[in-house]
Amino acid sequence: MGMRHWIGASALAFSLGLGGCADNEPAQTFPPADYSYLSQLHLNVATINIQDEAAPTPDSLSAKAPTPPDQALKQMANQRLVASGQTGQADFIIKQAYISAAEDNVISGAMDVQLNVADAGNLHTGYIHARISRKLDTGSKSATSRGSLYELTNQMMQDMNVELEFQIRKKLMSWMTDAIGNPLVNGGVQQQSLTAPGTVTTPTVSTPATLTPASPSVQPQPSTAAAAQPSVPDAIFPTGSGDDSAPAVSAPKQKSPPMGTLQLPSTSQNASSGG
Repeated sequence: MGMRHWIGASALAFSLGLGGCADNEPAQTFPPADYSYLSQLHLNVATINIQDEAAPTPDSLSAKAPTPPDQALKQMANQRLVASGQTGQADFIIKQAYISAAEDNVISGAMDVQLNVADAGNLHTGYIHARISRKLDTGSKSATSRGSLYELTNQMMQDMNVELEFQIRKKLMSWMTDAIGNPLVNGGVQQQSLTAPGTVTTPTVSTPATLTPASPSVQPQPSTAAAAQPSVPDAIFPTGSGDDSAPAVSAPKQKSPPMGTLQLPSTSQNASSGG
């Protein structure tokens, strides 16, 4: 009886052990952070220093991530920021980089960096500030698993790569150079679009309105016959042509008085006027 009880207990423990193994996260391998496929940002300085000033938070899950957020930021700065000048320096400062549990099956994270640039005499300086934040709902997966932490880190780094380059090109264009150290100020400004993003430029070609027929209110051109009329009235025909046909556009033609209206003066009147 004791032997049977021992065998049953052993079988139960074995089955529970298998169940526990099934619930464990499977072994995974995660590629290291790599941003060498992105375009490099050349700065007119001789050195670039990377400083990690991010204070650890008590509930941070960063240390469990395959690539902690601050390490990903350092790798990005090493691969994308290039010193192409002869003098001066730049300081890439990590202000914040963390992942923490937000709620059930949700984790959140944030990154905050600052880039300072200065010439050799510290007479000309500049800086940019880039900050991003993200949340990840893992659904049925464990929010604190290495896979979930790795996914959130990658999403935050995608946002940070875009934000950092945008801020540098917007505020530190005068510090940017090409790969051999030539300034990009003139070329960058000349290639900039003068229209706001998303603005549709009105085409300058003829629009359909120019192809519509002319308006019926346009006055007709004067006829050739009217244009050919002399400006001085004719001595015989003051009103124009001598026939009875009416002109194309003219006032009613005046005619001589009918027969019998005019009378010749009498003989007595002629004699009195002559005397």
